[in-house]
Amino acid sequence: MRSPNGSDRTVEPRQARARATRAALLAAVERVCVREGADAVTTTRIAAETGASVGTIYRYFADREALLLAAYDGTVTRIVRRCGQALDTLDAGLDVHRAARRVLALYLEAAEAEPAHAPLLAAMRALRPIAQDQGGNDEVSVAGDLLAPFLARYAGGPPAPERLRFMAVLLGTLVDLYLVAPEPADRAALRGEIEAHMLLALERALAGDG
Repeated sequence: MRSPNGSDRTVEPRQARARATRAALLAAVERVCVREGADAVTTTRIAAETGASVGTIYRYFADREALLLAAYDGTVTRIVRRCGQALDTLDAGLDVHRAARRVLALYLEAAEAEPAHAPLLAAMRALRPIAQDQGGNDEVSVAGDLLAPFLARYAGGPPAPERLRFMAVLLGTLVDLYLVAPEPADRAALRGEIEAHMLLALERALAGDG
């Protein structure tokens, strides 16, 4: 459902109060997703959760889909930033393969620590093409803010842009499958697959194999 007045025009909050209102709306989306799933998210429901009017929601988000995507992007931003901070603390002398395994573990741990990420991920997949998602949001991207710094630190520099993008899409897709897997046994098996594909893509990038 789009804004009742038929307009897609929204505002970017600049004042602290407006930013706090927008953040509260997105926090409510996450709470509802964790408790009941993304299908329970509606503008009316989020208005009731926050005490805001539906008109206030449409001031910042064009429709329910924009609300869900913004909440999803928020979880991704936190995950990537947390991993980036952890990357800065890793021993720079680690072998590149050991470092890659550690960064993968950090990424999965960070994603699992965001309880709303998986239900929002499932909703996002129905709304946004995978290539667009792996391109990153307005704040972070896996390729630019995680893979590129990792490769610069442990492999002497990033590969060609097209290979870096391929690695980001490959790992992003596999990690998404991991996160939406309902059973621990399924996740354990997928974790091994993700690591194997990650190391293969890393080897090809290091070798410069086109």
